[in-house]
Order: sequence, then structure tokens, then C-alpha cells
Amino acid sequence: MKKVYSIIAFAILLQLGSVGAFSQATERDSVISSLTTIDPNIVKYFPRWKICEPNLQLQVFQSFLLNGRSKDRLDMQDIIVTAAPKSDPEDAYTILLIECGQESFSASDVDAYMKKLSFLIIDPKRPYCHRDIPAEAPMSEKARAQITDYFMPTNVNHSISLSAFDQSLKIGNSGFWLHNQVGNDAIGYPFWNAGESRILLQRPLYENEDPETRRPIPYLINMRLGGDYRMRTTGLDRGVLSFIPQRKLNGSNGAGVMAIDVCAPFHPQLGLSVNYEPPFSSAPDSSVAEKETWATYAPKSTAQAKLMSDAGFDPQYIIPVLRSTGQVTLFYNWWLDPKVPENFFRLDVGMNYVEVQEWGYAYLGKSSDSKNVAVSSKGNGAPVTGLNTYHPTSFGDWLYLKLEYRSQSTFPFGVSAQYSNQNLMIRAYVPLIGEWLYLEGKYATPTVAEKDMRPWEMKNFFLVSPVIRLNIR
Repeated sequence: MKKVYSIIAFAILLQLGSVGAFSQATERDSVISSLTTIDPNIVKYFPRWKICEPNLQLQVFQSFLLNGRSKDRLDMQDIIVTAAPKSDPEDAYTILLIECGQESFSASDVDAYMKKLSFLIIDPKRPYCHRDIPAEAPMSEKARAQITDYFMPTNVNHSISLSAFDQSLKIGNSGFWLHNQVGNDAIGYPFWNAGESRILLQRPLYENEDPETRRPIPYLINMRLGGDYRMRTTGLDRGVLSFIPQRKLNGSNGAGVMAIDVCAPFHPQLGLSVNYEPPFSSAPDSSVAEKETWATYAPKSTAQAKLMSDAGFDPQYIIPVLRSTGQVTLFYNWWLDPKVPENFFRLDVGMNYVEVQEWGYAYLGKSSDSKNVAVSSKGNGAPVTGLNTYHPTSFGDWLYLKLEYRSQSTFPFGVSAQYSNQNLMIRAYVPLIGEWLYLEGKYATPTVAEKDMRPWEMKNFFLVSPVIRLNIR
């Protein structure tokens, strides 16, 4: 182990351009103590501990203040000492770095501004409250990429991913993400099927202080806020997407998105996810909808068409509208070997809710060829038995299951299978060029017999898209 530390220390000195001959251990200790900067990727391999003694925390905090460091960047509850071990048991450590919040003292700073205090900090017995941070073994590039989502990496400062399904931007090193997602994967309707897209801002709320899981899971609580918006085209004029089946489902005229992920403080790999997407307005008694922008289907039977006609609706068209949706799930993130995280699994188990309302067309005035038509689900204020509201009625409607696997070896790829809303959805991605161009595909289909499918559902929907993934560390 001493040899490993010597090699690492030598690498640090090369980086700083201040390498000298130090064949003896005492010379090595002397050179290390004079370092002015340390590569943060190397620091984690040395002995480290967190100071939790209030009186000592205060003294270290004051030392930083007296040195002119900004109070806003200091955190008295987050003081970490990084040291190099010595062979002498009576003089066990040499301080390499002391961190207080976002500020730090190098070895030369410690010697200049808190030399007397440093003797207490490196006392071999360390007679104060402290918590050791396990030193890591040198890791490969693959191990440094320990993350929970390949297209939302946590080990980079800036990230952009662009595809037909999702456009994501990591806003600096703040932990904030901005997303535009097409479709509603959580209910088994990817891309075109749901008739809606959403814009989300993911905001971190609570930092993860567990040193073993902080890299892949930097925050224990993440909140997502945003809104859904309706895709206006019905699919009658799809242009380059003409090979995709014509969709029959519509999003609401605006819906909110409120979601939160909470990881367990005692075991951050385990967590709870809650997502709720309510429409901004209730079903209208009378509103305007253009036939060119709303997807429709015909009544399932002549009896349903007659009920609609008797209620004052056009018996040829039903407008299915996606209303409230939501999920409550338990999830677990699992790496087969956290030190070399080439194989990652994630399991989600929980409940799912989907509500779809059927609306009808009623002519404005007496003109049956009017472009603008009134939308109503009540028909002059009276209940309409010809129009239905679909919501979970069986165990299969409520059940949500998802299993994801990702490989980060020389050929990184990922695949997931999801059961939700009685729909099966499979997603996969593979690399095309380097680590910046990928190919992603999604396949979705109802798991029930065709006669039991809901009128708006598509059988065997499949779409592939290139993905551009750019990261700046």
C-alpha cells in the first residue's frame, strides 16, 4: 500500500512540474507537504476524514474566514481532511488538503495559516469527533462513469442529448436538467401515440452525503416540474413520418407535471418515485376544436352512434382525450460491481393510473360543414351514455413494472422492458460512432387481445431515432 501512495504522489508532482529526487521516505513526506495543488481525481485515493467536532469545525471555519475566503462558499458542517500516510506511528500523517464547503487549503496554506491547529488535526489518535471516508483503489475510465442514466450522466458538468424522443440539457454543474419529452412512455404510449409532449425542469433538492454513492446519485431528492402540451397534427399529413400509423389519441389542452424522486438516506440505491399529471381544465361543456388538429375514430357500434346522435353529437366522430395520468413506484439501482460498474440494473415496481375521456362534436349553429365545432362530453348539460370515460378497472390496468439493463463495457448499450397500462414497451440503444452518436429504438404494443384493445391504441408501434450525446467534463 505504501508503494501505491508513493506512485500516486510521484504522479502529482509530475503534474505540478515540481518533481525532485526523493529516494527516502522522509524526503517524500517533505515534498508532499509543500504541494500547492492536487488533482481532485487523485485525492480520493488518499486517507480522508470528515471533521464533526463542533469546536474544531468552528476553528477551521474561522481560519478560512481570516484568510479572506468568501463566507458564502464555506460550510462549517462539511470539512474534509485529505492526508498522506507516514511510516512513523508517532507522526502518522501529512496534511495534503483541507476542504471547507467549496473552499480549500493546500499543504502550504495549512502551514501558513493554521499550523498550530494542524497538529491537533493530524494527531495519530485524532482525539476529536471524525468520520473516515473510505479510500478508493485506482479505477478505470469505465468505473468513473458510474451513473444511473446513460443519457443523463452525473459525472459531467455539461451534457446535451438530442433524439426524436427526448431533448435534454444539463445546466452547468448545478444539477438542473431541462427536458422536452415527446410522448408518454410511463403509460406505454411513446412518441406519437399519446398525442402530447412535455417540457420539464428537474431541480435537485437534497444532496447525498454518502461517499460511496454520491457520484452516481448526487442528490437524494429530485423534483420535476413542467407542463404537457397537445400535439396538434392528427397524423393525416405526417410528411416524412408517413410510415408511422395514424394516431387516434389527443393530449389535453395543457396539463401540469409534478414529480419527485426520493432516495433512502440509509441506502440511496433504493427510492420512491411519484409522478402526477393533471389537466389544467375540466372537460368542457362547450369549446372550440378544429377537425384538422384533433385525432378521431368512429363509434364502435351503430348503437353508440345513435346515442351520440340523440344527444346532439355528430355520430361519425369520437375524440379521445388523455386526461389525468400518474405513477407511484419503488425503484432500486444496482451495479454488479460498483468499483467496475460495467453492468447496471434498475427495477421499478408500483401503480399506474390513466384516464381517457371520449368527447363528441356538436355543430356550431345549423351548418354541418362548419370548420369549427363545439366539443362536449355532456351534451346540453345531460349525461351522454354514448361517450365513455376509461380508467383503471383491473389489476393489469393498475400494475407498473419496469426492468432496465445497461452495459458499459467496450460496446455500451442498454435495453429495458416495461409493463404499464396493459401495454408492453421495449426500449434499446446501441452506439454507432464513438460515444457521441447512438441509435435508439422503441417498440410498444397492447398485451390484451385485439378485440379488447381500447379504440385509440396501436398494435406493434415501432420507431428508431439517432441520438446525439455530447458531454463536457
